[in-house]
Amino acid sequence: MSMTSLVNYEDESRHLGDNYFAPLTNLETAIEQIKKACRDNNSLIDILNELAEFIQSDASREVIGLEEKLNRGSRQDLFKRATELKNRFAMRVAKNQMLLTEQHVYIQILSAIKTTWYQKIHPRIVDGASNSEIDQLIQDELISPIHKAIVRFDFSITSENVCGMLYFLTGLCHIYWDSKC
Repeated sequence: MSMTSLVNYEDESRHLGDNYFAPLTNLETAIEQIKKACRDNNSLIDILNELAEFIQSDASREVIGLEEKLNRGSRQDLFKRATELKNRFAMRVAKNQMLLTEQHVYIQILSAIKTTWYQKIHPRIVDGASNSEIDQLIQDELISPIHKAIVRFDFSITSENVCGMLYFLTGLCHIYWDSKC
């Protein structure tokens, strides 16, 4: 669902945009470029192959599942919610698997989550940070900025959907919650 609309002015000028002029983050810029590129592009097979890298288990790692990953990271407290949100996102991916723009956006978002995890959050886990500090880092460095970027593309995306993406990657062995990875 895009909030972008085509406006025709009296002098026959045209404007395609959302009239939102705040500076964009890199992720927001990528999403905007994807939206523009997908208007006339039908390279669905290439996109599905890229997305497949994220929606399949990482073959180079032991497949142990979401529950065991959270257990190893001493985060059993997250399991019930993590399972629910992961499944919700998995259904969203399945439902939108033939929408080119959605697939492009998912690739960008999942990549941003994985990069942020290993650059900012996982090092703090390795350093022995408390669960509350890790939760705050996840909110500040991952959930909030990614939600801010994606909600411009699809205002139905919630921060819980972004959490679901994090747990989706966790369940497929792309993200680890313990100090070893």
